[in-house]
Formats: sequence, C-alpha cells, structure tokens
Amino acid sequence: MKILIVGGGVAGLSLAIALKRLGRDADVVERQINDTHAGTGLYLPGNATRALGQLGLLERVQAAAMPVKNQKILDRHGRLLCNTDTENVWGSCGPCLALAHSTAHGLLRDAAPQSAIRYGVSIAEIRQAGAKCDVLFTDGTTGAYDLVVGADGINSRVRKFVSPSTVPAYSDQVSWRFVTRNATGIDCWTAMLGDGCTMLAIPLSPGQVYVYTDVTLPKGADHESMRHVHPRQLEGFTAPVFPLIERASDRTQIHFGRIGRVTMKQWVYGRVVLMGDAAHASSPSMAENAGMAMEDALGLAEVLATQADIDAALAAYEQRRQPRVAWVQKQCAARDRMRSLPSWARSGVLRLYGNRLYGRSYEPLLAQP
Repeated sequence: MKILIVGGGVAGLSLAIALKRLGRDADVVERQINDTHAGTGLYLPGNATRALGQLGLLERVQAAAMPVKNQKILDRHGRLLCNTDTENVWGSCGPCLALAHSTAHGLLRDAAPQSAIRYGVSIAEIRQAGAKCDVLFTDGTTGAYDLVVGADGINSRVRKFVSPSTVPAYSDQVSWRFVTRNATGIDCWTAMLGDGCTMLAIPLSPGQVYVYTDVTLPKGADHESMRHVHPRQLEGFTAPVFPLIERASDRTQIHFGRIGRVTMKQWVYGRVVLMGDAAHASSPSMAENAGMAMEDALGLAEVLATQADIDAALAAYEQRRQPRVAWVQKQCAARDRMRSLPSWARSGVLRLYGNRLYGRSYEPLLAQP
C-alpha cells in the first residue's frame, strides 16, 4: 500500500510514526520549511499524553515539559472561581503537560522516518482514477498512491480538492499568543475571565510562560486592525496574567488570528481521507486539537495495518472517530457559550459547579478511543 500524508504537523507526523511502528511506510510532504509555531505553547490533557505514550514518545515529551497539576480560573480581578486538581480527573489516563510547541514538533519530527519527508512541497492537484490517486506536487514531480491523507490543518489544500464547499467557520473572536518570561510567578494553568475576553497563562519551564488571550469583537469589526491593539475588553484586568500582556515588548513574537472551526459529516472521499484539523478543527476551549489529531493518527494507522480492504478500513476509521470528535466539538461550543454569560452568572456557575463541569466534559475521553 502506497500512502501519501499531506502535512507535517502534529497530525501528519503522528500518523507517519504510528504507521512506522506497525510496519507501514508513507511519504510525507510539508509546504512549510520552518516551524510556524515557534513562539507558542502547547497544553496536552491526559488523553493526548496517553496517545504520545502509544507513539513511544511520552518519556521524551515529559523530560521537556512542565507538569500541569492544577487548573485555576479567576475573575478579572484575580479572585478564585475554581481550582481543579487535574490528577483527580486524568490520573488513570495520563499526565497533563505543557511545553513549547516547537519542542513538541521537534520531538515528533525526530521520531518520524526522515527519508520519507519532503519540506517546502505541497500538492498542486489530485486526480482519482479507480483505486488510485495521481498527485501533482508543487515542485513539478508526480506520484501515484493508493491513499492520500489530508493532515494539512484548518486551511487544508486536500480538503479543497475533495470538498471545496467546506470552509472554516470563523467566529468574531480573535486571539493573541506568545511566550514570555514568567515575571508574575505563574505556577499552574491559570485563566482569567472577563466580559467578552479570556486570558490564559501556562508555565512551559521554570522561567517561561505561554500566554493566550482571546477577545470577542463586535459584529462587522475589522479583525486585522486589532493585531497591534489592546482592545477595551482588557480594561480592569489585574495580576497575575494581565501584566504579562501589558509588559510584552516589541521584540515579542506574537501570533495573531481569528478562531475558526471545521465541521464535516464526511471525512472519506474515495481514496482520500481527512484527519486532524483538516477534518474537525475546534475552538481552543477544550485544548483538544492536538489530542484529537494524535488519536486520529493512531486509529487510522491501526485500521490500515489490520484490514486488507482499504475502503473498509477507511469506513471503520470514520465510524470509530467521529462520535468522539463530535463530543469534543459539542463541549467546545458549550464552553464558549458559558463564557459569553454575564460575569455574575458565569462566576456563580464556576464557583458552585466548576470541578463537576470539568470532569463531566472530559469523562468520555478517559476511555481508550
């Protein structure tokens, strides 16, 4: 079976590693030459670290990561609303970890079969003929494959070929993400909630912290104009997170963008299959995009390695993965709606039911996918 993986991020590299561990080879193309996630962080809940263990990478990731044993939610004035012990929820599954995204990507890249990866190359055209896919690459080369896997993110080129009407749905939320010095002593996952605004800080090392902020803009607002602006929603925020944003220097590498999602009922199109964000990008509310991508990779690799009929294997992958992904997307939507509640109502709910809601939202993910 000749397999092409389009995309060399978390999804694509995880699939290449999973296939290799099961004795299957794959070609990988990645259009970016350099890692585009430098200067951002990655939070991995227990199901994501369990997947890393199944990929044979958990020990290496743990050695480079910070354990996240608590998740605190504060109001904009720094008053505690909820403090969740993550080990109580994830203890039977895997540890919660945080590390630089570039470090995680580097560990995945190092574990993947290097001879099979081409950087600076993507697909220019896919033509399906019977049980084969003829692919034209952007460097002018061609290839024939039994299966093409679209693991190329929310703006997937593969998805545009097989389902051109499916486009990301972007909300009115914009986000800023960066890594900076931990000048305020953040010691755990720490979120602060305001009206139409969320701030989050997660330690990545003893001296560095990943900072994430999102803001809901008015309908029709010029999103791009907000790239270098502190919106009014940030007014009134205090320590421990806001000073990290306020003191960010002009030299800080800040990633700015709109928050989007992809929802699809169909992931398989003949001998082309979608996975990860290409098939089901979600809002960051559950921090599950990386975890779902790695679970996709393990599930797809398993059915391809154990079923001789490729079409049956793809059907089994879609049937197995879609209910779990749908749960995550449903929980993301519920969390996003709760954040839009008036601050007094949201604060009351989190004080009374925060831990219970957290456990209930992640409980189905504790089981093996």
